[in-house]
Amino acid sequence: MTEIVLRQVSWEPVTENSTARIEFSIVTPVRDYQVYISGRGLQPQPGLEAGVALAVLAGMRKGWDLRVDGELSESFLAGVYEYMRRFTESFTDFQPVNIKPLGTYKATIASKGAGCASFFSGGADSFFTLIKGKEQITDIVYIHGFDVRLDDFPRRAAVDATCLSVAEALGVNYLPVESNLGKVLQDFGSWPLHAHGLALIAVARMLAGNIGEVRIPGSFSVDEQKPWGSWLYTDHLFSDERLQIVHDACEARRMDKIKHLAGEPLALQNLRVCWERVDGMYNCCRCEKCMRTMTSLEILGVLDKAPVFPLPLDPARVAAVCLPRAGMRIFPQENLRLLRNSGRNLSALEHAICAQIERPIWVARFRLRWKKRMLRCQHHLAKLKVKF
Repeated sequence: MTEIVLRQVSWEPVTENSTARIEFSIVTPVRDYQVYISGRGLQPQPGLEAGVALAVLAGMRKGWDLRVDGELSESFLAGVYEYMRRFTESFTDFQPVNIKPLGTYKATIASKGAGCASFFSGGADSFFTLIKGKEQITDIVYIHGFDVRLDDFPRRAAVDATCLSVAEALGVNYLPVESNLGKVLQDFGSWPLHAHGLALIAVARMLAGNIGEVRIPGSFSVDEQKPWGSWLYTDHLFSDERLQIVHDACEARRMDKIKHLAGEPLALQNLRVCWERVDGMYNCCRCEKCMRTMTSLEILGVLDKAPVFPLPLDPARVAAVCLPRAGMRIFPQENLRLLRNSGRNLSALEHAICAQIERPIWVARFRLRWKKRMLRCQHHLAKLKVKF
Protein backbone atom coordinates (compact mmCIF):
# COMPACT_ATOMS: atom_id res chain seq x y z
CA MET A 1 0.00 0.00 0.00
CA THR A 2 1.36 3.43 -0.94
CA GLU A 3 -1.44 5.55 0.43
CA ILE A 4 -3.07 6.54 3.69
CA VAL A 5 -6.71 5.66 4.24
CA LEU A 6 -8.76 8.01 6.44
CA ARG A 7 -12.12 6.89 7.80
CA GLN A 8 -14.56 8.09 10.41
CA VAL A 9 -15.10 5.17 12.77
CA SER A 10 -17.79 6.61 15.00
CA TRP A 11 -19.63 9.72 16.12
CA GLU A 12 -21.25 9.91 19.55
CA PRO A 13 -23.44 12.98 20.15
CA VAL A 14 -23.55 14.72 23.48
CA THR A 15 -25.84 13.15 26.07
CA GLU A 16 -26.90 14.01 29.59
CA ASN A 17 -23.98 12.00 30.99
CA SER A 18 -21.30 12.37 28.31
CA THR A 19 -19.69 14.80 25.90
CA ALA A 20 -19.62 14.40 22.11
CA ARG A 21 -16.90 12.19 20.65
CA ILE A 22 -15.57 11.40 17.19
CA GLU A 23 -13.08 8.68 16.30
CA PHE A 24 -11.00 8.44 13.12
CA SER A 25 -9.05 5.53 11.69
CA ILE A 26 -5.84 6.60 9.94
CA VAL A 27 -4.29 3.60 8.24
CA THR A 28 -0.75 4.17 6.94
CA PRO A 29 1.58 1.68 5.23
CA VAL A 30 3.56 1.34 8.47
CA ARG A 31 1.03 1.71 11.27
CA ASP A 32 -2.67 2.12 12.02
CA TYR A 33 -3.83 4.96 14.27
CA GLN A 34 -7.12 5.28 16.14
CA VAL A 35 -7.55 8.95 16.98
CA TYR A 36 -10.39 10.40 19.00
CA ILE A 37 -11.53 13.91 19.87
CA SER A 38 -14.12 14.39 22.59
CA GLY A 39 -15.44 17.32 24.53
CA ARG A 40 -17.89 20.14 24.80
CA GLY A 41 -18.89 22.08 21.70
CA LEU A 42 -18.10 19.38 19.12
CA GLN A 43 -20.59 19.19 16.26
CA PRO A 44 -21.43 16.53 13.63
CA GLN A 45 -19.73 17.49 10.37
CA PRO A 46 -20.73 16.86 6.76
CA GLY A 47 -17.15 15.98 5.82
CA LEU A 48 -13.91 14.59 7.23
CA GLU A 49 -11.96 17.87 7.28
CA ALA A 50 -10.71 17.31 10.86
CA GLY A 51 -9.26 13.95 9.92
CA VAL A 52 -7.42 15.40 6.94
CA ALA A 53 -5.64 17.85 9.24
CA LEU A 54 -4.42 14.88 11.29
CA ALA A 55 -3.36 12.67 8.36
CA VAL A 56 -1.84 15.08 5.86
CA LEU A 57 1.53 15.45 7.64
CA ALA A 58 2.22 11.71 7.40
CA GLY A 59 1.40 11.79 3.70
CA MET A 60 3.71 14.71 3.00
CA ARG A 61 6.55 13.19 5.02
CA LYS A 62 6.45 9.81 3.22
CA GLY A 63 4.97 10.74 -0.16
CA TRP A 64 1.81 8.72 0.48
CA ASP A 65 -1.42 9.91 -1.15
CA LEU A 66 -4.40 10.38 1.18
CA ARG A 67 -7.61 8.50 0.38
CA VAL A 68 -10.57 9.90 2.31
CA ASP A 69 -13.56 7.61 2.80
CA GLY A 70 -15.89 10.56 3.03
CA GLU A 71 -16.53 13.97 1.53
CA LEU A 72 -14.62 17.24 1.81
CA SER A 73 -15.81 20.76 1.14
CA GLU A 74 -14.57 22.15 -2.16
CA SER A 75 -13.01 25.28 -0.70
CA PHE A 76 -11.37 23.34 2.14
CA LEU A 77 -9.79 20.91 -0.31
CA ALA A 78 -8.46 23.76 -2.46
CA GLY A 79 -7.02 25.38 0.66
CA VAL A 80 -5.25 22.19 1.76
CA TYR A 81 -3.54 21.92 -1.63
CA GLU A 82 -2.32 25.50 -1.25
CA TYR A 83 -1.21 24.70 2.31
CA MET A 84 0.87 21.78 1.04
CA ARG A 85 2.48 23.97 -1.59
CA ARG A 86 3.52 26.63 0.94
CA PHE A 87 4.52 24.10 3.60
CA THR A 88 6.72 22.01 1.31
CA GLU A 89 8.43 25.12 -0.08
CA SER A 90 9.52 25.90 3.49
CA PHE A 91 10.25 22.31 4.61
CA THR A 92 11.91 20.52 1.73
CA ASP A 93 11.94 17.08 3.39
CA PHE A 94 8.16 17.01 2.82
CA GLN A 95 6.32 16.83 -0.50
CA PRO A 96 2.79 17.58 -1.78
CA VAL A 97 0.52 14.56 -2.19
CA ASN A 98 -2.84 13.80 -3.77
CA ILE A 99 -5.96 13.90 -1.61
CA LYS A 100 -8.72 11.65 -2.92
CA PRO A 101 -12.10 12.03 -1.20
CA LEU A 102 -15.21 10.07 -2.16
CA GLY A 103 -16.74 13.37 -3.18
CA THR A 104 -16.89 17.09 -2.52
CA TYR A 105 -19.64 19.44 -1.39
CA LYS A 106 -20.25 23.18 -1.21
CA ALA A 107 -20.03 24.29 2.41
CA THR A 108 -22.82 26.53 3.64
CA ILE A 109 -21.99 29.93 5.07
CA ALA A 110 -21.92 30.01 8.88
CA SER A 111 -25.05 31.51 10.44
CA LYS A 112 -24.88 35.04 11.80
CA GLY A 113 -25.42 33.69 15.29
CA ALA A 114 -22.39 31.40 15.15
CA GLY A 115 -19.89 32.12 17.90
CA CYS A 116 -16.22 33.09 17.86
CA ALA A 117 -13.88 30.74 19.73
CA SER A 118 -10.23 31.11 20.67
CA PHE A 119 -7.81 28.46 21.81
CA PHE A 120 -6.70 29.16 25.36
CA SER A 121 -3.93 27.53 27.38
CA GLY A 122 -3.45 30.26 29.97
CA GLY A 123 -0.16 31.30 28.37
CA ALA A 124 0.94 34.78 27.34
CA ASP A 125 -0.12 34.42 23.70
CA SER A 126 -3.56 33.01 24.39
CA PHE A 127 -4.24 35.43 27.25
CA PHE A 128 -3.30 38.36 25.02
CA THR A 129 -5.52 37.13 22.17
CA LEU A 130 -8.42 36.65 24.59
CA ILE A 131 -8.15 40.03 26.28
CA LYS A 132 -7.57 41.84 22.98
CA GLY A 133 -10.61 40.20 21.41
CA LYS A 134 -12.90 39.91 24.42
CA GLU A 135 -15.64 41.91 22.67
CA GLN A 136 -15.90 39.29 19.90
CA ILE A 137 -14.84 36.01 21.55
CA THR A 138 -17.70 33.90 22.91
CA ASP A 139 -15.86 30.65 23.74
CA ILE A 140 -12.41 29.51 24.83
CA VAL A 141 -11.09 26.03 23.99
CA TYR A 142 -8.43 24.00 25.77
CA ILE A 143 -7.20 20.61 24.51
CA HIS A 144 -6.23 18.05 27.15
CA GLY A 145 -3.47 15.91 25.64
CA PHE A 146 -1.93 18.87 23.79
CA ASP A 147 0.66 20.10 26.29
CA VAL A 148 -0.49 18.24 29.42
CA ARG A 149 -0.49 14.45 29.35
CA LEU A 150 -3.89 12.76 29.46
CA ASP A 151 -2.87 10.75 32.55
CA ASP A 152 -1.70 13.82 34.49
CA PHE A 153 -5.02 14.16 36.30
CA PRO A 154 -3.99 16.70 39.00
CA ARG A 155 -2.61 19.05 36.33
CA ARG A 156 -5.71 18.56 34.18
CA ALA A 157 -7.92 19.49 37.10
CA ALA A 158 -5.83 22.60 37.78
CA VAL A 159 -6.00 23.68 34.14
CA ASP A 160 -9.76 23.15 34.02
CA ALA A 161 -10.23 25.20 37.19
CA THR A 162 -8.15 28.04 35.79
CA CYS A 163 -9.85 28.09 32.40
CA LEU A 164 -13.28 27.99 34.01
CA SER A 165 -12.34 30.84 36.35
CA VAL A 166 -11.10 32.97 33.44
CA ALA A 167 -14.19 32.16 31.36
CA GLU A 168 -16.52 33.15 34.19
CA ALA A 169 -14.60 36.38 34.80
CA LEU A 170 -14.92 37.41 31.15
CA GLY A 171 -18.40 36.03 30.53
CA VAL A 172 -17.45 33.46 27.88
CA ASN A 173 -18.03 29.71 27.57
CA TYR A 174 -15.31 27.19 28.42
CA LEU A 175 -15.08 24.24 26.03
CA PRO A 176 -12.68 21.57 27.36
CA VAL A 177 -11.64 19.03 24.73
CA GLU A 178 -9.66 15.79 25.09
CA SER A 179 -7.72 14.01 22.35
CA ASN A 180 -4.88 11.55 21.70
CA LEU A 181 -4.05 13.27 18.40
CA GLY A 182 -0.39 13.87 19.29
CA LYS A 183 0.96 10.46 18.30
CA VAL A 184 -0.01 10.43 14.62
CA LEU A 185 1.45 13.91 14.19
CA GLN A 186 4.66 13.44 16.18
CA ASP A 187 5.50 10.18 14.41
CA PHE A 188 5.93 12.11 11.17
CA GLY A 189 7.22 15.54 12.18
CA SER A 190 8.43 17.83 14.91
CA TRP A 191 5.62 18.94 17.22
CA PRO A 192 6.70 22.61 17.44
CA LEU A 193 8.15 22.92 13.95
CA HIS A 194 5.57 21.06 11.85
CA ALA A 195 2.65 19.68 13.80
CA HIS A 196 1.02 21.63 16.62
CA GLY A 197 -0.96 23.91 14.32
CA LEU A 198 -2.52 20.89 12.61
CA ALA A 199 -3.65 19.59 16.01
CA LEU A 200 -5.40 22.89 16.72
CA ILE A 201 -6.96 22.94 13.26
CA ALA A 202 -8.33 19.40 13.63
CA VAL A 203 -10.17 20.40 16.81
CA ALA A 204 -11.29 23.70 15.30
CA ARG A 205 -12.89 21.90 12.37
CA MET A 206 -15.00 19.85 14.81
CA LEU A 207 -16.47 23.05 16.28
CA ALA A 208 -17.93 24.24 12.96
CA GLY A 209 -21.68 24.73 13.20
CA ASN A 210 -22.18 26.55 16.47
CA ILE A 211 -18.84 28.31 15.94
CA GLY A 212 -18.17 30.34 12.80
CA GLU A 213 -14.65 31.59 13.60
CA VAL A 214 -11.77 30.07 15.55
CA ARG A 215 -8.71 32.11 16.51
CA ILE A 216 -5.31 30.51 16.95
CA PRO A 217 -3.14 32.76 19.18
CA GLY A 218 0.04 33.66 17.34
CA SER A 219 3.42 33.27 19.02
CA PHE A 220 5.18 35.75 16.76
CA SER A 221 4.34 39.25 15.61
CA VAL A 222 3.60 39.97 11.96
CA ASP A 223 7.20 41.16 11.46
CA GLU A 224 8.67 38.05 13.13
CA GLN A 225 6.78 35.45 11.10
CA LYS A 226 8.58 32.25 10.14
CA PRO A 227 7.41 28.86 8.87
CA TRP A 228 6.59 26.52 11.72
CA GLY A 229 3.74 24.46 13.16
CA SER A 230 1.20 27.31 13.36
CA TRP A 231 1.88 30.02 10.80
CA LEU A 232 0.13 33.18 9.65
CA TYR A 233 0.44 32.11 6.01
CA THR A 234 -0.98 28.59 6.35
CA ASP A 235 -3.46 28.27 9.24
CA HIS A 236 -6.25 30.10 7.43
CA LEU A 237 -6.00 27.75 4.44
CA PHE A 238 -7.98 25.13 6.39
CA SER A 239 -11.02 27.44 6.40
CA ASP A 240 -14.13 27.26 4.27
CA GLU A 241 -17.53 28.95 4.18
CA ARG A 242 -18.61 26.96 7.24
CA LEU A 243 -15.66 27.93 9.46
CA GLN A 244 -13.04 30.66 9.35
CA ILE A 245 -9.72 29.84 11.01
CA VAL A 246 -7.70 32.93 11.95
CA HIS A 247 -4.05 32.97 12.97
CA ASP A 248 -4.08 35.85 15.45
CA ALA A 249 -0.79 37.57 14.72
CA CYS A 250 -0.49 41.30 15.30
CA GLU A 251 2.10 44.01 15.74
CA ALA A 252 2.73 43.01 19.36
CA ARG A 253 5.90 41.07 20.10
CA ARG A 254 6.07 38.75 23.08
CA MET A 255 7.47 41.49 25.30
CA ASP A 256 4.64 43.82 24.29
CA LYS A 257 2.19 41.11 25.34
CA ILE A 258 3.88 40.60 28.70
CA LYS A 259 3.86 44.35 29.35
CA HIS A 260 0.14 44.44 28.62
CA LEU A 261 -0.63 41.40 30.78
CA ALA A 262 1.43 42.86 33.64
CA GLY A 263 -1.41 45.33 34.09
CA GLU A 264 -4.13 42.67 34.02
CA PRO A 265 -4.76 41.12 37.49
CA LEU A 266 -6.74 38.27 35.89
CA ALA A 267 -3.70 37.28 33.85
CA LEU A 268 -1.23 37.59 36.74
CA GLN A 269 -3.43 35.34 38.88
CA ASN A 270 -3.90 32.65 36.22
CA LEU A 271 -0.95 32.77 33.79
CA ARG A 272 0.31 29.27 32.87
CA VAL A 273 3.40 29.09 30.69
CA CYS A 274 4.80 25.74 31.85
CA TRP A 275 4.33 22.29 30.32
CA GLU A 276 6.66 20.43 32.69
CA ARG A 277 5.12 17.70 34.84
CA VAL A 278 5.93 18.76 38.42
CA ASP A 279 3.79 17.38 41.22
CA GLY A 280 1.86 20.02 43.09
CA MET A 281 3.00 22.94 40.92
CA TYR A 282 1.08 24.90 38.31
CA ASN A 283 4.24 26.50 36.89
CA CYS A 284 7.46 24.69 37.77
CA CYS A 285 9.47 27.96 38.11
CA ARG A 286 12.51 26.14 36.64
CA CYS A 287 12.03 25.48 32.91
CA GLU A 288 13.00 27.83 30.09
CA LYS A 289 9.46 29.16 29.60
CA CYS A 290 9.00 29.83 33.32
CA MET A 291 12.39 31.51 33.55
CA ARG A 292 11.81 33.82 30.61
CA THR A 293 8.34 34.87 31.85
CA MET A 294 9.39 35.30 35.48
CA THR A 295 12.36 37.38 34.32
CA SER A 296 10.07 39.71 32.38
CA LEU A 297 7.65 40.08 35.28
CA GLU A 298 10.51 40.72 37.72
CA ILE A 299 11.92 43.49 35.52
CA LEU A 300 8.43 44.99 35.26
CA GLY A 301 8.10 44.84 39.07
CA VAL A 302 5.02 42.62 39.20
CA LEU A 303 6.40 39.11 39.82
CA ASP A 304 5.30 39.32 43.46
CA LYS A 305 1.73 39.91 42.21
CA ALA A 306 1.72 36.64 40.26
CA PRO A 307 0.98 33.83 42.77
CA VAL A 308 1.12 31.26 39.95
CA PHE A 309 4.94 31.54 40.21
CA PRO A 310 5.43 30.56 43.87
CA LEU A 311 9.23 30.21 43.87
CA PRO A 312 11.61 33.22 43.90
CA LEU A 313 13.54 34.09 40.75
CA ASP A 314 17.09 32.79 41.13
CA PRO A 315 19.64 34.47 38.77
CA ALA A 316 21.77 31.31 38.85
CA ARG A 317 18.86 29.29 37.52
CA VAL A 318 18.23 31.95 34.85
CA ALA A 319 21.87 31.71 33.77
CA ALA A 320 21.64 27.92 33.51
CA VAL A 321 18.81 28.00 30.95
CA CYS A 322 19.93 26.32 27.70
CA LEU A 323 18.67 27.57 24.33
CA PRO A 324 19.11 24.79 21.73
CA ARG A 325 17.83 26.82 18.75
CA ALA A 326 18.95 30.21 17.48
CA GLY A 327 15.36 31.42 17.28
CA MET A 328 14.91 31.03 21.03
CA ARG A 329 17.46 33.76 21.70
CA ILE A 330 14.90 36.39 20.79
CA PHE A 331 13.32 35.98 24.25
CA PRO A 332 16.40 36.71 26.46
CA GLN A 333 17.39 39.46 24.03
CA GLU A 334 14.01 41.11 24.60
CA ASN A 335 14.40 40.70 28.36
CA LEU A 336 17.87 42.24 28.21
CA ARG A 337 16.56 45.28 26.31
CA LEU A 338 13.68 45.59 28.74
CA LEU A 339 16.05 45.53 31.72
CA ARG A 340 18.51 48.04 30.27
CA ASN A 341 15.69 50.40 29.31
CA SER A 342 14.04 50.10 32.73
CA GLY A 343 16.87 51.83 34.58
CA ARG A 344 16.67 49.23 37.36
CA ASN A 345 19.87 48.02 39.01
CA LEU A 346 19.56 44.24 38.65
CA SER A 347 23.15 43.40 37.77
CA ALA A 348 22.98 39.72 38.79
CA LEU A 349 19.92 39.20 36.60
CA GLU A 350 21.55 41.07 33.70
CA HIS A 351 24.63 38.84 33.88
CA ALA A 352 22.39 35.77 33.98
CA ILE A 353 20.50 36.82 30.84
CA CYS A 354 23.79 37.49 29.05
CA ALA A 355 24.99 33.99 30.00
CA GLN A 356 21.99 32.48 28.20
CA ILE A 357 22.63 34.51 25.05
CA GLU A 358 26.39 33.92 24.96
CA ARG A 359 26.29 30.14 25.52
CA PRO A 360 27.09 28.34 22.23
CA ILE A 361 24.16 26.39 20.79
CA TRP A 362 26.19 23.16 20.68
CA VAL A 363 26.89 23.47 24.41
CA ALA A 364 23.20 24.08 25.14
CA ARG A 365 22.21 21.01 23.12
CA PHE A 366 24.84 18.85 24.83
CA ARG A 367 23.67 19.93 28.29
CA LEU A 368 20.03 19.26 27.44
CA ARG A 369 20.82 15.80 26.06
CA TRP A 370 22.80 14.98 29.21
CA LYS A 371 19.94 16.23 31.40
CA LYS A 372 17.44 14.00 29.55
CA ARG A 373 19.70 10.98 30.02
CA MET A 374 20.03 11.69 33.73
CA LEU A 375 16.26 12.03 34.09
CA ARG A 376 15.74 8.72 32.27
CA CYS A 377 18.23 7.03 34.61
CA GLN A 378 16.46 8.46 37.65
CA HIS A 379 13.13 7.23 36.27
CA HIS A 380 14.47 3.69 35.74
CA LEU A 381 16.06 3.64 39.20
CA ALA A 382 12.78 4.73 40.76
CA LYS A 383 11.02 1.86 38.99
CA LEU A 384 13.60 -0.63 40.25
CA LYS A 385 13.15 0.60 43.84
CA VAL A 386 9.41 0.07 43.58
CA LYS A 387 9.91 -3.42 42.10
CA PHE A 388 12.36 -4.62 44.75
